[in-house]
Amino acid sequence: MSRSFSLANIPLYVVIIALAISPAFALGEGNRNLLLIGVMSFAPLVVLLYPQLYRKDITLIGFMLGIVAFPLVSHPETMRWTTVMYSMMFCLAFMAYNRLLQNGEFTIVHYIEILKVLIYAYAITLLIQQFCVLTGLPIFNLGNYNPGEPWKLNSLSAEPSHTARMMALLMYCYITVKEFIGNQRYSFAKDFKEDRWIWLAFLWTMTTMGSSTAFIFIFIVLLKLLRLKTVLPVLGIIAGIFIVVELMGITAMDRMYKTSLATLTLDEKAIMKADGSAAARIVPVITLIKTVSIADMDGWFGHGIDQLTNMKVIDFSSIGYGKKGVSGSMFTVWYDYGFIVFILFVVFSMGACFRRGDALSIFFWFMLVFLYGINNQMVWLCIILLYTNNYLEQIKQEQWQSLK
Repeated sequence: MSRSFSLANIPLYVVIIALAISPAFALGEGNRNLLLIGVMSFAPLVVLLYPQLYRKDITLIGFMLGIVAFPLVSHPETMRWTTVMYSMMFCLAFMAYNRLLQNGEFTIVHYIEILKVLIYAYAITLLIQQFCVLTGLPIFNLGNYNPGEPWKLNSLSAEPSHTARMMALLMYCYITVKEFIGNQRYSFAKDFKEDRWIWLAFLWTMTTMGSSTAFIFIFIVLLKLLRLKTVLPVLGIIAGIFIVVELMGITAMDRMYKTSLATLTLDEKAIMKADGSAAARIVPVITLIKTVSIADMDGWFGHGIDQLTNMKVIDFSSIGYGKKGVSGSMFTVWYDYGFIVFILFVVFSMGACFRRGDALSIFFWFMLVFLYGINNQMVWLCIILLYTNNYLEQIKQEQWQSLK
């Protein structure tokens, strides 16, 4: 790594890397990242080492108390301590990370270096996997692979759609931090020469991994560059991506287009027909909006842990996803633990992620936090990275104020 590397920041690097990757050798039952679990097991020690209470801890502690107390009181027969403890490990990992961040030597330069390393690592791993497919060699770091779609590859995450989200988040944070350093909006025309390899790594990974989700997130990241005088260049980049994808015969963009149109109809069957993989994420959210309520005690305090996953609300068997298709999204938290726990986590996560003047921070919160459950490393990577963006921006502003 560059000269900006600091031994004092190794714990922060370890937390970010453990949340950002899911190496195949470390995946256990249910794709649980055993490497991440090992890293998070040290979080309580860090919290004890820095016992000071931070403002962000208050809602998070309330959330942790809620996921223990409400099931025990309202539906004790459903209590699953393994599920609750796993959720609490993520919460404690955030609290530990925040303490390391507040009491360490982590700077914008350190942060941008780790973002670059992760973006390059994803791209290089995908290139190795593509070489393996091309030559017929055993595929490196393979996860959730379908031989019927040989070029749909997972890179460093558990599956291709996760890689799409991770890469978009990393690139968004990289652009945001470059704006902090230059104290001005990111300019593709001015900054491309310095960042050309980062952009190449990002665009190659997103356009060739075989995930339709990637194309949605490419456009979202490009919105970060969109201003009145840059409309034509950004549209040119998008048109170029379309042309290259068509020439390469990649079908992922076509699936993304059909899924987007089907989603606008709110017709569950049409969405499942357009793209089964995307439907497994979208359809449950539509159904859960119709299911949750605050009209009874269960709506406030929950129906019990994992009760929603036991409901046969959506039949995905026709597209190979089994009959129990309801999972994920914060509405699952509402149904299982109740509205109070749901709102506590929404307040905590949105407060950590939202950056004033940047609507894309809310988009990433919605797409990577709200649309998932609690026990997902991508959720907590998003929270930690967007929180780090906000923390470093505040430090930068304080430094500018001190110079005035």
